[in-house]
Amino acid sequence: MHYRISSSDSSHSHKTWAEHSAQDFYGHSSPSPPTPNAPHIHTVSLPVSITNAPHLHTVLLPHPYAASHQSPVSYQHSSTSHPSLMVLHPLLSRGPNLMFNVTRDLAYVQLRPDCLPTMLQEPAVHPPVFHMTIAIFELHTWSIEVMNPRCITVHDVLLRIREQLNRSAAAHEMRNPSHAVAMDSFRARCRADPREHAQGVKRVDFLGPKVFFNGLTRARDGSDSWDLHFSHGV
Repeated sequence: MHYRISSSDSSHSHKTWAEHSAQDFYGHSSPSPPTPNAPHIHTVSLPVSITNAPHLHTVLLPHPYAASHQSPVSYQHSSTSHPSLMVLHPLLSRGPNLMFNVTRDLAYVQLRPDCLPTMLQEPAVHPPVFHMTIAIFELHTWSIEVMNPRCITVHDVLLRIREQLNRSAAAHEMRNPSHAVAMDSFRARCRADPREHAQGVKRVDFLGPKVFFNGLTRARDGSDSWDLHFSHGV
């Protein structure tokens, strides 16, 4: 499968994943064809006003897939009350849309040819949110908090994952059941680059050879959080 580094220019004609989702969900309205032999209906003019009729105010409702610059706070209540209404960005879903080795810098993330680099700056979920809790599926003792007061983007999620996993493991974290796996990974890392020895065991070492991002899924406990998955490769 061919991937490209996420650094090329984007096309102005590209539609965001949210716009495509909106079209798929709502469809396109078109006039219905006339029904054969249907009775002719006469138009009757109604009075302009009705006595004692209540006055109705017109309220403009936001489009469900409005632009991402709107504050995500307005969506927070509905996303918390109805987690199933949240839609994950395709780049963060389980599938071969991107190749991301969490041991390497984010500049090395590779996207499929039909995925534009600008998609990394799109909202991570829809409706947009400003806080996400992500639990590492393979390491249940750790969770990752992602925050952005404006709107959490795909880039925010990937960057936070890499930052948290490439930290040195604390003393209490070394008591993780995957301790033996972490030590093997640490020794292999040091053999490849002796300078790594000074940094000690990192959290990513507990993943063993499964260092490729393999998408997010909704938490199995039904909470408003996400499970993070890894694999040996994409």
